[in-house]
Amino acid sequence: MKSRILMASVLLLAACASGPSAKQAAGAGAAAEGSLPAQTLAPGACGLFLWTQDEPRRFILFYPSDSATADAIVNGQRTKLSIESRGGEVFTQFMTEMSFRTPAGNPVTLSLQPGEQIEGGRRVPVARMISQDREGWEIITPLAGLTACQPK
Repeated sequence: MKSRILMASVLLLAACASGPSAKQAAGAGAAAEGSLPAQTLAPGACGLFLWTQDEPRRFILFYPSDSATADAIVNGQRTKLSIESRGGEVFTQFMTEMSFRTPAGNPVTLSLQPGEQIEGGRRVPVARMISQDREGWEIITPLAGLTACQPK
């Protein structure tokens, strides 16, 4: 249990930490291959942070609770996803089922399983993103992460 809380805290700090910009942290001016850069929440803001479950873990979805868009890596490309619908159960400031569209109009769905509360947020031990590749094949990406809120 303590190791899970510690892991969630480490992930939270990696995603939300103040300090060097993503450009400085990466050294070469970009995030790790196939990953989003580090994100910073404004005081009082909340966000959803999701990583792939395969190794190496890649930060592939960031969704601020007060936004109509999410930043994501879909089919290896960084893109903005526009929210289309939210459903399921409410947890923190998010829903367990969300539907998005890429700028090209392709659907992306996100299913989340809320986990235990952590300081400033909640774990997301199991999540799934479903997208389509260029040929129309469905791609299911297993994810995990957390929701986090920056204190005011």
